Amino acid sequence: MNAKGKLKLVFPTREYKKQIEEYLQEHLDYGENVLHGVGGVGGLDRIKDFDTWMRKIKNDLQEQTVESGRVPATLFLGVRKSDNKVVGTIQIRHKLNDKLLKSGGHIGDGVRPSERKKGYASEMIRLALEECKKLDINRVLMVCDKDNIASAKSIMKNGGILENEFIDENGKTNQRYWISLKKRFTDRYVHGKAEKSEQKILSIKEKNFSGDIYFYNFINVRAKTIIPNFRCILDNNYKWLEFYDYNSKVKLTAIYDENNEIIEWYFDIAREIGKYGNVPFEDDLYLDVVVTSEGKIILLDEDELKGALDRMEITNREYKEAYKEANQLIDRLSNKKEELEEFTHKYLKLMIGDGI
Repeated sequence: MNAKGKLKLVFPTREYKKQIEEYLQEHLDYGENVLHGVGGVGGLDRIKDFDTWMRKIKNDLQEQTVESGRVPATLFLGVRKSDNKVVGTIQIRHKLNDKLLKSGGHIGDGVRPSERKKGYASEMIRLALEECKKLDINRVLMVCDKDNIASAKSIMKNGGILENEFIDENGKTNQRYWISLKKRFTDRYVHGKAEKSEQKILSIKEKNFSGDIYFYNFINVRAKTIIPNFRCILDNNYKWLEFYDYNSKVKLTAIYDENNEIIEWYFDIAREIGKYGNVPFEDDLYLDVVVTSEGKIILLDEDELKGALDRMEITNREYKEAYKEANQLIDRLSNKKEELEEFTHKYLKLMIGDGI
């Protein structure tokens, strides 16, 4: 069932004391005496006392106050909007440690027995992923029992990709899924940045490029976008060309102003460039390379890549591969500004016609 839009995530307060106690009791009556892992109740099944539990989950929010050996975490109640009923709980761990990387993950969730099979787990995960973005978690790990088919479906529905399976200490097979919040689709700006825009997609198979080119003409934008060097990259009648080569780990965006003059070429280093249905996407791997209109080459977002490594969202291998891809790209781009301009301008003309 589809529960999109039917729930809200609420941090527990005394207002929900009775409901939370009933939530725990329903699990106990159902024979679920231990609610660790997917239960996501932040230790309520062990603590039992509401006030003690509330102090714990508030302490869990900060590195300075969380229990030794644990990572900071936020617990939310999944509350049905129509009647304000607590139907589930979900906990977001703000970062991973060795134990969570192996078997716990970033998110643990649970739905009360009487409210299962209604799509609530999927909706809570969807809402929790929005909270993960606020916490700068860009790649989310979720783990579930292989036999829990409903849980696996709710994870996959939210973009989970199975990485591997392992046997836990109880002999059960568990599955580890990663959800990338850095996956960007071509149609992401259709309703976001512009009040009026034009989009086109063109499939190309030529010697110098094979793949899809996605064209934005931002006819009327909601607001200008100014980057730190005071360069405007988005305004009325600006045009972007995004190049998706499905055999590459680099996505190029050529940014033009209202006069069809190049502003910059922006290269994203990607974990993957692919298509979901007929919509191209790139799964960003943090590092970016920019070539300015003057031909200067700049490497960006090294701090983001290092932060992802420190949070265990990427592996050492991926960290090294990102740098390898970026350095090879920089070598290829050296003293090639004119060739790059000729290449992207050719396809701009194809998209808008020859009147330039």
